[in-house]
Amino acid sequence: MIFKLTKLSVALYIFLSLCTLFLRPKRVEAIAKFNTIYQINYQVEESGNTHVNFVISQRNNLSVVYATDFGISVNETKLKNIKVKDEGIQITPDVLKTLNQTTISFPFVSKIVGKDKLHNFTIEYDTTDIATKQGNTWQIDIPRLEQDENVSDQIVTLTVPPEFTAPAYIDPKPDIVNGNIYYFSGKKVGNKPISAIFGKTQYYRGKIIYHLQNNEKEKVQTDIALPPDTSYQTVYYEKLEPRPIKIYTDNDRNILATYLLNPNENLDVNLDLVIKLNFNPSQTLTQPSEEYLKKNSIWNFDNSIFSSPELKNINSPKSIYDFVVDKMKYDYGKINRQRPVRSPAAESLINYVSAICTDFTDVYVSLARRSGIYARELEGYAISENPDLKPISLTQDVLHAWPEYYDKERATWIQIDPTWANTTRGIDYFNKLDFNHVVFVIHGSQPEYPVPAGGYKNGEKTKDISIEPIDEVTFPTPVFKVQFIKQEGGELLFSVSNLSGVSYFGNAKVNSDTFLETSEQIMDIPPYSEKSFRVRSKKQPFISITDLKVIIYINGQPYESTASLGSVTAPGLILAGIGGVLGITFIGSWGLHLRRQKQKTTLYR
Repeated sequence: MIFKLTKLSVALYIFLSLCTLFLRPKRVEAIAKFNTIYQINYQVEESGNTHVNFVISQRNNLSVVYATDFGISVNETKLKNIKVKDEGIQITPDVLKTLNQTTISFPFVSKIVGKDKLHNFTIEYDTTDIATKQGNTWQIDIPRLEQDENVSDQIVTLTVPPEFTAPAYIDPKPDIVNGNIYYFSGKKVGNKPISAIFGKTQYYRGKIIYHLQNNEKEKVQTDIALPPDTSYQTVYYEKLEPRPIKIYTDNDRNILATYLLNPNENLDVNLDLVIKLNFNPSQTLTQPSEEYLKKNSIWNFDNSIFSSPELKNINSPKSIYDFVVDKMKYDYGKINRQRPVRSPAAESLINYVSAICTDFTDVYVSLARRSGIYARELEGYAISENPDLKPISLTQDVLHAWPEYYDKERATWIQIDPTWANTTRGIDYFNKLDFNHVVFVIHGSQPEYPVPAGGYKNGEKTKDISIEPIDEVTFPTPVFKVQFIKQEGGELLFSVSNLSGVSYFGNAKVNSDTFLETSEQIMDIPPYSEKSFRVRSKKQPFISITDLKVIIYINGQPYESTASLGSVTAPGLILAGIGGVLGITFIGSWGLHLRRQKQKTTLYR
């Protein structure tokens, strides 16, 4: 916020550091010329529009100085119906939009002179940058209100439609809640943004096309990455055509589908899916791999730049996040140019003034791994209502990248977005995410493989991804088929096939009985795929083969299969018995032969 001041009739221009909502002013060490009180009201409408009203009271601290001009920069770009009143008199302001900000400036009509004199003026406008509706959920993001020596008090009021449910998340906590109205004092807000999420779950329906091509003269196998389940995300494949020859998971729990292409064949794979996003992450059943602490050509934290003094105490998930958000500068020009070659994290950190989402993510992952924090990259579909504030890549179906780290206390992966925290100037993407991030691939073991959906284009510029919010959908319960394969030594081998379009990640168990030991293992079975399950026997028939009815409990449901269990020693015993019988028969026959020969010798002597 910028004031122009006049000392009596002599023009004296002093630029004050009066920092309010959305403002990043230059620091000024001069004595405060005013005490300023802000009352800022945000009225969210059902349409998604927010009416913003600044009511500003400025009290003069000096008798010989008064303000002649005022300016404010708000971190919003979609503003309309801008109105300014000075002591009730309408003023036409100058409005300038730059990148992710809009500056409103105007001269005062009323010249308020004298110590302790009050000057009252208002600024109001409509914007769609505060409230975002996705399906049946709402997200409210009000950038931080920073303290300044001129600001003596500030009150923020947020009013939402009465149809809104209680917020699943709101930070900071309001001082007063009166129905659908939330009141925040200056002390409560401090220099924090106000963020709120109304609704705990959001559903999307998606359509994805993968363009596959084989230019070879022989058949080839190729894999495509299907959107996986994560700690926040559950996926239901409604239709996958044509079906692959197999589906499997890699070490990062990406879901890969394998297709066999004939020579010179072009194949389009169509996936219809439903995606469920939860606000709170679920716990994981397995510990993260040590792969998520290793360096590589992209996450090269062994580079000397990561040993610089400014990084000495940057060693926690939050401190790394704050450093990346504050240090790096988003390059809006870079994102719209031809897809760049991905730079190592060290180079991204050196060139921190020209960064896009992958640079923010790579630097975070590298710093986290350097500090012994398990971290990896997520790449997927970002839903952005305003690319100026929440930029996304325009080269491959609005793909976006963001990191996640493993929280040992909560035993889960936590997704964060330092890029959008930077471009929105302080919106909290560490303590909460939102319903705008859909994961297509997880890059943990390798930083660039597998390729996410939207990257299978064969050189054509096509629109291959559609993600739209929908009402709640009931996901099917996983259905399995269990089949006995064979006996291997003291174990029975079964195949467990997932016949449904949803993944299963959980326990499978066989209870102990006369012949079998209790067997239990974690099963990670993607849709339309199969995994093996082993059951150890504790008792076998002596010689015969016994048919057993084996019940495997998966997801709490029993699945029965008939297995054949035989003694592991039975074949040897049978062979030994046959050998013994043959040996005895041979010895008896040879003895009889010798006796006859002896009799013949005696007779003809």
